[in-house]
Amino acid sequence: MLAYSRTKSIGVQMQGPGRRVVSGILEDEMYGMECQIAVSWPELVIESVQARMKRFTTTRCPRAMEVFTLAEGWKLDHELDGRIKKEIGRNGCRHMAILMVDCCRSLARAEFTRELRSALEKDPTLDKSEFVTLFFERYPTLKSYLNLQ
Repeated sequence: MLAYSRTKSIGVQMQGPGRRVVSGILEDEMYGMECQIAVSWPELVIESVQARMKRFTTTRCPRAMEVFTLAEGWKLDHELDGRIKKEIGRNGCRHMAILMVDCCRSLARAEFTRELRSALEKDPTLDKSEFVTLFFERYPTLKSYLNLQ
């Protein structure tokens, strides 16, 4: 019987009030890669990126580590996913590009969850619908990034 297993893990860390670091790992029989993306908060601009390729299938894949730094200065907005896939995926490794997209989306979700949890601790009767509206008023770029407009 054939068996295939893929693990993808993404973690988001707060490093002070103005910085978030997202770490992503993808592991399976063919691919082994990691990325770390530092993002300024609430500006939502990628400050730095690091990549590490452990296992890959083509000679083009390791070039992702070189082109990955192109993302420094990019903003988490409605164009980011396409830009990552085009500029990093096509010129480097599409698996690394998808891992980066997943990391950026996880950051948006983690921040929403973190703020919701904090708001609920302060006010257990919080109107969640109103919270969503206020959250995306504070971070309109996230609303467009997550295609919620």
